Amino acid sequence: MSIDKPAISVVMPVFNGEKYLKEAVDSVINQTFNDFEFIIVNDGSTDRSEEIILSYTDKRIKYIKQNNTGIVGALRNGCNIAL
Repeated sequence: MSIDKPAISVVMPVFNGEKYLKEAVDSVINQTFNDFEFIIVNDGSTDRSEEIILSYTDKRIKYIKQNNTGIVGALRNGCNIAL
């Protein structure tokens, strides 16, 4: 895995997704391909989404918290942050 610049960026927007969030995050971080950054954009969730995301210590995860802008705004923000 390259420390300077990952091969790919995975962007996942989240809005009140606590029901399936752990399963989704685990699915990404447990891939056999490791050279990626994982940008999770919390789009103003009011459920336990933030708590679930912050429970991970994987250095590939970049957590972004923002006010709700909808899926397009969250994806745009995540893509702008991607390396």
